[in-house]
Amino acid sequence: MAAKKITYKKAGVNIDEGNLFVKKIQPHLKKTISKNVIGDRTSFAALYSLDINKIKQPVLVSCTDGVGTKVQIGVSTNKIEGLGIDLVAMCINDLICTGAKPLFFLDYIATSKLSAKYHSRIVKGISLGCVESQCSIVGGETAEMPDMYKKDEFDLAGFSVGVIDKKNIIMKKNVKKGDTLIGLCSSGPHSNGYSLIRKIYSKKMLNSSSNKKLLRNLMMPTRIYSKIINKIYTPDCGITGIANITGGGLIENIPRIMNKNLGVSIKKNSWKIPELFIDIMERSKLDYTEMIRVFNMGIGLVLSVKKNKLSNIEKLLRKNNEPYYIIGEVTSKKGFHVI
Repeated sequence: MAAKKITYKKAGVNIDEGNLFVKKIQPHLKKTISKNVIGDRTSFAALYSLDINKIKQPVLVSCTDGVGTKVQIGVSTNKIEGLGIDLVAMCINDLICTGAKPLFFLDYIATSKLSAKYHSRIVKGISLGCVESQCSIVGGETAEMPDMYKKDEFDLAGFSVGVIDKKNIIMKKNVKKGDTLIGLCSSGPHSNGYSLIRKIYSKKMLNSSSNKKLLRNLMMPTRIYSKIINKIYTPDCGITGIANITGGGLIENIPRIMNKNLGVSIKKNSWKIPELFIDIMERSKLDYTEMIRVFNMGIGLVLSVKKNKLSNIEKLLRKNNEPYYIIGEVTSKKGFHVI
């Protein structure tokens, strides 16, 4: 008796579906392409022409990140479109903390079984995030790996590159005692704290028709701040540091923008904490200090600003209809202090 043929498709990898996926995502990718992208994105590597006529000492800035366990809620509730935006935001929001402007983005999608129709929804979100960030999707990778992931599961990783003139890089040494800390609003938990969120809210609860608002708030895409930073940041504007409030919350991330001999003083009641975070706090029984070490609590980006330039930054924020809060200041007392 002849042995049965074992094909790649029978092993769990469908090459034809992969080709269909590549074809299906092309319209989304094209929306992001700038004149700097050279050649065909389906080649083995991406080519990007740097326009550095106005940059004396160009420095490339690179970031990589993922979406974390927010993906699992997206899978279990079929809310996956925003995850692509999350992926871009998690990278771009880190990149702009240096003062750099985004240039291009690459993604990596790994799944148990590829579905062109299903997974192209993620790429659509990535495209929307890149349009918002004004950067091009120059390439990516999709890996179909049966047995590595459970049925319908997938994971995401993103990679972004930007550029800045060396003299304009935002450095830790720029932040000084007395600088004012300004908080810009988040759109929700962004992509952090979801391992805890998944312990608090069950799949059954999130899939209930009576909890549509809760699910919408939990799956709200991470806000991308590149446009507002591009509008207000110049080398002499007075911004000395920018902190993206990601994993580690306010406590861990604000100190990252300054030297270790400085500290942070935060005014506890200087902004209104969104209802979602209050609900998470009540259900988890965590105290305020623990909450601000996990979540952004409604503040997604923090700017450190020289006091003598504060009025100028506030004027620019108001001009661009950007809500903001004065949440504290940089101090000579080491550590993170809530007053």
